[in-house]
Formats: sequence, structure tokens, C-alpha cells
Amino acid sequence: MEELKKEEILKLFGTHLKNIRNEKKISLRVLEQLSNIDYSQIHRIEKGETAPSLVTLLSLAKGLGIDPKELLDFLN
Repeated sequence: MEELKKEEILKLFGTHLKNIRNEKKISLRVLEQLSNIDYSQIHRIEKGETAPSLVTLLSLAKGLGIDPKELLDFLN
């Protein structure tokens, strides 16, 4: 696998997160409530503008009702 730059990884992860959220028909505002993460932070993560912390990843997974491993399975 080719080496990806940080910016590319963040964009891929953000797209993956947004796809999962959309598949579950969950808005940013609803995910904010379910995960206790501000919607603007979620939006920045989805756009690849910021890297989520481990705690944020776990909170997002819980809010989406998925195993955290699903969030990290975005490079395949």
C-alpha cells in the first residue's frame, strides 16, 4: 500500500464517517446529541480538517451504535 499523507488520511476518515452517518440517516445535530460532541467538531472531522482523539472516536462510535473498529476500517 502506498504511503498516505496525513491530510489524505483525514479526508478518507472523514468521508467514511459521513457515509456511516448518512447510511444510518443521522443528522449532524442528532449525532451531536448521541455522542456528546459538538456538531461543528463532527463537521470538521467529516471534512478532514481535524483529527479526532481516541475519546472522540469512541464517542462517535457509541453515538452511531457501531463498534469502534468500524470507524477505523476506512483504508480498504
